[in-house]
Amino acid sequence: MRKLSYEQLVLGLRASGIERGDIVHVQSDLLRIGPIDCAPGREQMLEFYLNAFHEVLGDEGTLTTCTAFEDYGRYGTSYVREQSPSRLGAFSEYIRLRPGAVRSLHPIVSVTGLGPRAEELCGGNHFDGFGYASPWGRLHQANAKILTLGMGVRGGGTTFFHYVENLYGVPYQYTKLFVYPVFSQGAQVSGPFTMSVRYLDYGVVNTPIRVKTRMVELGEAAEIVIGRAPSWCASAQTIVGRMMQMFDEDRWTMLEEPPRFRAGEIPMDGITGEMQVYYDGADPQGLKEIRQSTSDLG
Repeated sequence: MRKLSYEQLVLGLRASGIERGDIVHVQSDLLRIGPIDCAPGREQMLEFYLNAFHEVLGDEGTLTTCTAFEDYGRYGTSYVREQSPSRLGAFSEYIRLRPGAVRSLHPIVSVTGLGPRAEELCGGNHFDGFGYASPWGRLHQANAKILTLGMGVRGGGTTFFHYVENLYGVPYQYTKLFVYPVFSQGAQVSGPFTMSVRYLDYGVVNTPIRVKTRMVELGEAAEIVIGRAPSWCASAQTIVGRMMQMFDEDRWTMLEEPPRFRAGEIPMDGITGEMQVYYDGADPQGLKEIRQSTSDLG
């Protein structure tokens, strides 16, 4: 059985468009890549991948990965920035535990960085999961390379796409408030924390295939076979630009099919009655006049 060599992995990363000094955000499914040519053992396998990234990026480059903690808020589970494990695979947890790694504060969609720009990307306070001040927004501003290692056009690994959905303002998501405890450096952090999430009803099912495919077809993204599986890579700002255009064309482009919204329910509330306008200091006697004046506006 042929194994992926270290040299082949390095060549594959470079063929994806990754260069020395880059910021690379990686989400991975290493099992799809298949066997690799390294000493047996979990630590040896993960070190194999990290060493290859370091060789390509150099000392100047920074690697980030999503270290989502999906347990948060379930049965009252709190989030401890330094201890809560990543639920997105062995490599993301391995990066989280590296000396010098910086993990962001958000209790669900944290990002962990390793390298000279880790603090800039993942440090400090931010309270919205996909907001402009979040690590996802910072990756956008820094024009990081977004790599889905072992997951090509038909694979996932595109949490960054949810940031773009939030940035655009898609109609099948809402802002959810989280009130369970969040701890950092031994102290509880005052929130509240929020995140844009999809409605769990109405047949809302995400798929990144259209975006990934379109970008490869247009030469805006690379799909490279590494080991036994394709990987996909594009720059953050190019992704944002393309997705904005695709949302302009079809607001459901990230869904398997359009939502089956029902009138009278959120997010399609239907008729809500006569508009009423209230101003500070308005008294009940004046409300009729206010309503009449606003109706005159057309």
